[in-house]
Amino acid sequence: MIASGAVTAVLTWTMTTAPAAAADGVQRASVVSGSPGSYSCALVDYDGTACFESYGEWFWVKDTHDDRVPVAIKWSHRTSTGALRSGVIYNDRGPSAGWTAVNKSFEEELQVSYYLCDFDLATFEAYNCWGPAAVQT
Repeated sequence: MIASGAVTAVLTWTMTTAPAAAADGVQRASVVSGSPGSYSCALVDYDGTACFESYGEWFWVKDTHDDRVPVAIKWSHRTSTGALRSGVIYNDRGPSAGWTAVNKSFEEELQVSYYLCDFDLATFEAYNCWGPAAVQT
């Protein structure tokens, strides 16, 4: 029971931007209008192409075989504290989509390793992987 006439409620809502580390795990790549620099594409095979550009920490993945099997990048990065970050970036849009990409954020001067894989949409698992490519951020 309130004895006085009015009650004032104050709600505070704080919005913060989550760090890129929060986006680790499985991510669907977005269709983009650009393309990676040719020097950054370390893994190329019949099914697809996987690239990593260290400036800006961009992963690029392109499906090059119209077999209705999505392609993926399986990546890992060990931080300066020894923590392991890892994830899978997949492209299920087929060859007609062209390049797809995901922007990450990694500590500078450390190594990122990645594989080119096929991807199962039912289980969200990368399989039939080959590589790795290892690059410095």
